[in-house]
Amino acid sequence: MSKHPSKLERMTTDDKLVHSKQFWDAPNNAFFPPETIAIVFNVSMSWLQLKRCTGGGIPFTKGARKVSYQKSDAIEYFNRQKLKSTSMQAAN
Repeated sequence: MSKHPSKLERMTTDDKLVHSKQFWDAPNNAFFPPETIAIVFNVSMSWLQLKRCTGGGIPFTKGARKVSYQKSDAIEYFNRQKLKSTSMQAAN
């Protein structure tokens, strides 16, 4: 049984650059799918899913079958994760 590549794995480098540009050009209250957040912040889709299930991740909204993240929430989350020295441990 072969594993089908995910939507993110099927994207070309140019596709990813388009998603990144759309994210940074959008207003802070814009919403984006997990794929865009994964591209922009260099995290895996499985990490985003884990954080949605266990907590401690980026705030998100969930519709019937769609998860979205607000740009300002994602930026704020990753800004809080920055370390000031190698002796600091991230809480998440």
